[in-house]
Amino acid sequence: MKKSFEIELSNEAENDFGNAFSFYSLESTKIANSFFQQIDYGLTTISENPFYFQKAHKDIRRFVVRKFPFVIYYFVQDKNIKVVSIFHTSRNPQIWKRRIK
Repeated sequence: MKKSFEIELSNEAENDFGNAFSFYSLESTKIANSFFQQIDYGLTTISENPFYFQKAHKDIRRFVVRKFPFVIYYFVQDKNIKVVSIFHTSRNPQIWKRRIK
């Protein structure tokens, strides 16, 4: 079994997730649970294969979430994965790019 990397979400990424989950919860518990599962799948996949996904900006990589208009932006530091953002694709990308400065 391959060793997984540790995942660490920034405060901003946690807020991104929480806001989106709350929004979907207002729509439907089923949709909110599906969103949670897709984000969980993405984070698990990233932890198992962090270098598989393409670079989006400098050393920041991205994982495109299935079924939802979100992208998980992260970078690898030693044996850790730092998640910068769980970002809705309709937002201005400068928002997540400012987080990496």
